[in-house]
Amino acid sequence: MEKLNLVVVFIEGLLSFLAPCILPILPIYLSMLSNSSIENLKSGNFTKSSLFRNTLFFTLGISATFFILGSSLNVLSSFFNTNKNLIMIIGGIIIVFMGLFYMDIIKSNILNKEKRFKIKSKSMNTVTSFILGFTFSFGWTPCIGPILASVLIMSSSTDNASTSYLLIVVYTIGFILPFILVSLFYNRLVKSIDKIKNYMDKIKKIGGIVLIVSGLVMLANGVGGKLEISKIQNDNKNKAENNQSITNNEEQVDEKIKALDFTLYDQYEKEHKLSDYKGKTIFLNFWATWCPPCREEMPYIDELYKEYNKNNDDVVILGVASPNLGREGDQEHIEKFLEDEGYTFPVVFDDGGSLVYQYGISAFPSTLIIDKEGYINQYVPGAMNKETMKYIIEIAK
Repeated sequence: MEKLNLVVVFIEGLLSFLAPCILPILPIYLSMLSNSSIENLKSGNFTKSSLFRNTLFFTLGISATFFILGSSLNVLSSFFNTNKNLIMIIGGIIIVFMGLFYMDIIKSNILNKEKRFKIKSKSMNTVTSFILGFTFSFGWTPCIGPILASVLIMSSSTDNASTSYLLIVVYTIGFILPFILVSLFYNRLVKSIDKIKNYMDKIKKIGGIVLIVSGLVMLANGVGGKLEISKIQNDNKNKAENNQSITNNEEQVDEKIKALDFTLYDQYEKEHKLSDYKGKTIFLNFWATWCPPCREEMPYIDELYKEYNKNNDDVVILGVASPNLGREGDQEHIEKFLEDEGYTFPVVFDDGGSLVYQYGISAFPSTLIIDKEGYINQYVPGAMNKETMKYIIEIAK
């Protein structure tokens, strides 16, 4: 899915360049950047090195705007992670709407309003070129707006900041690369550009279709995620009620499964012996670095660890990673992953996966809730959201 998103945002970058509010006025911008006239551009009577240099800084200004917009969303990453599926549903609907607007199927006077900043300079240089690109891309244009908004929505719904910024980088490359190429070969490409202008209606339709398809995919993923979480919550609620009835039934106490004891060391070289935690509720999560659902739920685990640790609660949050098991890397690889992502909850290293086999773990992620007496209270295969995690911990306390 990530590779597909990268292809989609690159195409959206190219379509942004071909938009009707950019391509027709491209000669004007290039003439400003070359400190020359449009006629001189067509005849090749201008300083190419000056045009290329100024265009490069012009595109850097555009890039700065996109990253500022993307960063403003990443500041709210905790909110986006918690409400990821809801945002994907709403974002998918918005993107589909923008695709229909882009194709002129839906009319909107508000979106058609355009705000630009005027730059007055007798001679363009690297600084004024950067400012021109920066202010130009901040101006709300009816053709760039819907596509850029769709990229920002896709970026905000990713699993981590690095993927989010990568999407913005790829979109930016798709958008600015044609600018740079045209600045290098404008006098040769001018006829081709004029021909492209004749197909603006078709280009807008293609752009609208790309937006609608990506919006529908995002909407489907969001709805699917909501349904999956709802199913997990209902299953866990039923399991919890069943386990509670077993706990209250003295005749069935013997059927409870005792958790296997182990002694393993975490990324801080601290020893963890399961039997030492008797009298506490243990949240034991089995995961792997190559597992997308694992990475999706890890921010929630880290948040719970900080909350319970802060309150000095009788809850132990513990992850289990297995170096050299299957596709997993070595311990150093796992430690680097934890450090890069900023996760602080303790993760013990089950080298080779012996504990995984002993507990019969068949899927990642999988979570065991071990009660204060050392018995397995819950077994949950698959990813959970924070609310579900907290729910199954609290009912086991």
